[in-house]
Amino acid sequence: MSAGAQRVVLVLLALLGAAGSACATGGKAPASGSGTPPGSPGYQALFRGRSDGPDGSTRFRLAVTLLPPDRLRLEFLGPVGGPRLVIAASGNQAISLRPAERVYERAGSPAQALDGILGVPLDAAGLVSLFMGRPMCPPEAVRVDVQTRPAATFGRTVSWYEVSCPPGEVRYQARCAERGGTLLSAVVREGITGAIILEIEYDDYERGLGPRWPRQIRVRLPRREASVDLSAVEGPWARNVSEEIVSPAIPEGFRELAPGSSPDIQSLLDPQGANREP
Repeated sequence: MSAGAQRVVLVLLALLGAAGSACATGGKAPASGSGTPPGSPGYQALFRGRSDGPDGSTRFRLAVTLLPPDRLRLEFLGPVGGPRLVIAASGNQAISLRPAERVYERAGSPAQALDGILGVPLDAAGLVSLFMGRPMCPPEAVRVDVQTRPAATFGRTVSWYEVSCPPGEVRYQARCAERGGTLLSAVVREGITGAIILEIEYDDYERGLGPRWPRQIRVRLPRREASVDLSAVEGPWARNVSEEIVSPAIPEGFRELAPGSSPDIQSLLDPQGANREP
């Protein structure tokens, strides 16, 4: 698998944003026990993933914990055993831990760290929005417009709702079948050139009361000729998340690496190629 395609094993991409949206809200809460666990309202899920690129495919597992609007913890797991890489990111820093090697790396730019390791050019808030199926801007900034086009049947039209965010470092547009409904797809472009960074498709939303989040997420990275498919095997659940989970302390005895030293996610998940498919 090419280096660019290999790094996109994650995704997806992607994940982060405001506490609400014009088109989606998000997930399913498990039955609660006695009392209320400490922490703030958040999100947890375990995904089964597959990354496809010009040189083959890779399967992996991804445990996701989100604390909107811009804090997250990602644990990348191989076929067996515990996490090979743990990433905790917020609005102003990112920490990556490699438990097997007892090393860590601290970065002041979450967007740069996530792009370098994961191959996804989004900051922490952007990744949170991606996983939750929300626009990548605050709810008060979201714009919703009705779009129509002629249908194949003469005299009929097809309509949908287009959701967009104000121009910034990235341009964001999404589609809903109805106003206030769940996101069906989204496109993320570079803010200056307009080149497509990500194309996202959402499916299999939880039904019932409470927040609704997508259980299937497909991300395409056109420039890398790669795609990532995520299917939830546990969750997503609405759960209280403690500060220690998304801002972990460095374990005793771990050695700090220079910024930019961590290999890409593919090398960590599948160092011998044993988990790769032709």
